[in-house]
Amino acid sequence: MTVARAARRLGALAVAIVAVSATVLAPTAGASFSDAGSAAHTISSATVEPASNLSVTTRCSSLIALGAEADLSWTETPSTFAEGYTVERWRGSTLESTTTVTPRTTTTLAETGLDAGTSYTWTLRAYVTSWTSPEVSVTASTPGPCL
Repeated sequence: MTVARAARRLGALAVAIVAVSATVLAPTAGASFSDAGSAAHTISSATVEPASNLSVTTRCSSLIALGAEADLSWTETPSTFAEGYTVERWRGSTLESTTTVTPRTTTTLAETGLDAGTSYTWTLRAYVTSWTSPEVSVTASTPGPCL
């Protein structure tokens, strides 16, 4: 094999590696990839599907000092390429916390240390890298007073 021919093969291999790396590690909007056992997916914020059936159950903590608690549950996103969820807890117009829940198959979150007799709204978004699904939300009031 000549040196020139070997250089061309090496150059072609380098281009292929760069193309695969660009698709997998740094996809652009509309880039495609596939995960184990499923068809290729196109990533964009419009195609990351939201979770569904978000619900919350509130109660007083079993320990008086901890106030109220809330248990959130939902049905996982059908977007099998999603990495997980971001959950925001709002009190009125104030964002109190943001929690990341992974992996995508996790469908519950326990919130503790909430104020008794207070209304909270939780928003949930599925995500993959920087793309997110539309949000789903639920509002509930904690019981009060918790003694």
